Amino acid sequence: MTTPRSRKGPTQKEKDELDCVSGDARDQQISRIPRELDNFWRMDPRLPRGLLNGHSYLSSPILNKSLAFSDYERRVLSIHGMMPVAVRTMDEQVAAFKMIFDQMTTRTQQYIYLRNLGGTNRRLFYHLLQTDWDTYMPVLDSSASDFLIKWHGLFFLQSQGMYITIKDLGHVGQLLRNWPRRTVRCVLVTNGASVLSIGDYGINSMAVLLSILHQNVILGGIHPDFCLPLVLDVGTNNEDLLQDPLYMGLREHRTSRSNYHKLFDEFALAVLQQFGSRTTILCKNFDAQNAIYQLEKYRKLQCFVDIDFQCQGACGVSGVIAANRMKRMEFRSNTFLFYGTHAMNIGMARLCLVFFMQEGLIEGAARQRIWFFDEKGLVVGNRKGPHIPEVLHPYINYGEPTEDLAAAIDQIRPNVLVGAGSQPNVFTKEVLRAMERSAEQPIIFAMSRPIENAECTAEDAFTYTKGRCIFITGSRVPRLKYANKWYQPGRSNSIYLQAGISQGILLSGMTTVPDETFLVAAERLACLVWPDDLAQRNVYPPIRKIQCINQRITEAVFAYAYRKGLATLWPEPENPTEYIKSHMYDTSYRTVASPVYCMEDSVIATTESHKYYKQNI
Repeated sequence: MTTPRSRKGPTQKEKDELDCVSGDARDQQISRIPRELDNFWRMDPRLPRGLLNGHSYLSSPILNKSLAFSDYERRVLSIHGMMPVAVRTMDEQVAAFKMIFDQMTTRTQQYIYLRNLGGTNRRLFYHLLQTDWDTYMPVLDSSASDFLIKWHGLFFLQSQGMYITIKDLGHVGQLLRNWPRRTVRCVLVTNGASVLSIGDYGINSMAVLLSILHQNVILGGIHPDFCLPLVLDVGTNNEDLLQDPLYMGLREHRTSRSNYHKLFDEFALAVLQQFGSRTTILCKNFDAQNAIYQLEKYRKLQCFVDIDFQCQGACGVSGVIAANRMKRMEFRSNTFLFYGTHAMNIGMARLCLVFFMQEGLIEGAARQRIWFFDEKGLVVGNRKGPHIPEVLHPYINYGEPTEDLAAAIDQIRPNVLVGAGSQPNVFTKEVLRAMERSAEQPIIFAMSRPIENAECTAEDAFTYTKGRCIFITGSRVPRLKYANKWYQPGRSNSIYLQAGISQGILLSGMTTVPDETFLVAAERLACLVWPDDLAQRNVYPPIRKIQCINQRITEAVFAYAYRKGLATLWPEPENPTEYIKSHMYDTSYRTVASPVYCMEDSVIATTESHKYYKQNI
């Protein structure tokens, strides 16, 4: 049930007051903003059948079943004769589409084919992905290469999300009302400022949001109607895009930071007003400075998650936990050196700090185990010359300034080296040999993507550390052989836990997401690594089990929400596992025509009542 609107939104006076207050006063004023909808626990987004006709079913990708309509449904819906006489089951449809897909030789053909299927029959599309994730999802996945991002404008056929520009400042709430589905639980948002490791790609980052949408549906079981992909188009500083006649976004340089913050503030308040505080805002591809600012400002007001900053960081922490268990060492004995200022590095460092303190280290001692190295050298307080970026101020330590990464390693003696600096091959032979001297079994992350931008190759890592390292990258890397033994590099990717975290937050009704949530997910992910994989130095579970993995993550987050009193779904389900399974998106077809029944037979049940009916009525 929706509640009637008392008014359309906050007045201009209230908006001005919100800009002038902070802290508890601001939170109180935001809490008084009228909500337009209160249907968060509405789990069935279907329209009443009385509002639909047969042609609506054929023309809507959400309702269409193609040849799966039964003879009875075709007659009742008045679409008999609109398609061939054959009636196919979903499995038969999947087999037919697989035969066509296998004939395609290029990724462009495969992507267009899958996009067309998703635009005509959504349930069949997701069922196809579910049957063979390893085959179909790489075609739709934008995290492994820049293919979909660079060509997004050419692939655009129909809108699958929303685009709000800086020109819409002051009218964001009005635009959000244009979205046709009102059961939004998860808003996927980006401004395209930091896509993979290739930089600013403007609204082309919508391709990344669509990949995450598919992951949420297949891996997390979130209903697609609950997800809203949205791009905040504030311009781009990519000169190639500005000169590209086919670029679909604003052809101007990025707006000022103050204007951008005004737009994001209005967007966040519009989401809060229209969909409620339990609607999760999932941020992706923001630059580190804005990611931190937004997270700190909004995390106490509503469910706010930054995928690069928190989910990707948690996945990195999970790899270290699994490696520590293999070596039988405590987490607090690690020393980290992060190369680059990518949001993943800062997010992972932040989670490491929380974990260190959970294991008994005081904050000062914990910070001494986290070091950063940017493009100007080691981040230390007595560094002369170039200023230290604001996002790295919490991680300033004191040591000997140096611009040589290998020398910094010899000075700090870290056992974990994390690279996400968008500079390919920066982990040179000298750097890797320094890591070999620094730790008995060094852990090396080369996280820049696509794989061509990685800080080093797996072959170099194993060669220059004499086969002693645990190598982790952000892309899929095949097994390699060193010293007559096979090793499998690990793949650290938010795909392992992002969908599970989102579903756990959604089903429990959390209204805020503390950092500990991601540590819970990281520890659960580390527990799912198989012994056979650890034997090959792979500290992540098999990717083929990705759906089961995300379900375990959902259960962990769901249980954590109740353990910490963060859940708003009451009473707590007696069997959380069954409750979660019952709310997973079902890709199977539903019967669309109601059964016809006889009203007289349903009322007259006995011979005596039939005689009475004949005589007296």
